[in-house]
Amino acid sequence: MDKESINNKPHLLLLPGMPGTDNLFKLLVGELEDNFEVQTVSYPSDKPLGYNQLIDLVTSRIPKEKPYFILGESFSGPLSIMAATRHPENLLGLILAASFVTSPMPRWINRLKRFAKGPILDLRPRSHINDRLMGKKCSEKTRRWVDESMPRLSRDVISARVQAVLDVNVREELKNLKAPVLYIAGSGDWLVGKKCIDAVWLCRPDVVIKVLDACHMVLQTRPDDSAKVIIDFCSRVIGSPASNVQGPKGKI
Repeated sequence: MDKESINNKPHLLLLPGMPGTDNLFKLLVGELEDNFEVQTVSYPSDKPLGYNQLIDLVTSRIPKEKPYFILGESFSGPLSIMAATRHPENLLGLILAASFVTSPMPRWINRLKRFAKGPILDLRPRSHINDRLMGKKCSEKTRRWVDESMPRLSRDVISARVQAVLDVNVREELKNLKAPVLYIAGSGDWLVGKKCIDAVWLCRPDVVIKVLDACHMVLQTRPDDSAKVIIDFCSRVIGSPASNVQGPKGKI
């Protein structure tokens, strides 16, 4: 793609995972910014908002007159689907990263919320779960960056987001979405596993599934490979004769 003309770059909207911060997209954005007009979103860290409250914030960031792709990471997968179905005009494609269409959590998780102690919950991964979220192959530098990027959220904020995940069901919305869909998964993701991928496939048998050697935080620990998958998918969508939206000229 011609780097001298940003107007020729497709717009890519990135929605964050459960922590709700776009700080965790830093490495991925660095891999994508030469090829896309990247826009990131963060969620309020001091307000207990679920999907029904966050959707207005997300849709307000969708470009009105530009073709766009939208990516939802983990918690934000359902939000990306909801936003895409509300604004299908100019939508080029949907990307789900380690995400779901119905809750990946067992219902008993709901009971754990009452045991949260104190007004603040620190989401920063500790040593006993670092390997589960980021994998043993993750560098110490990346671990420190993730740890420093994690926000401190109130108990009410986390509770609202967990409850939103427990209650969510956007299968019909995904079934009715006409745009191409990409799913990026980590082969060692214990949080969002094969059942979640299968649920997406049942809604959209044409989904493109790419599995990387990573755990749940695939975009943070494998930003280069994640970016390559995203760029390849978007290139194919824009170059496809089936696309009903005129994409930018040239290769991404």
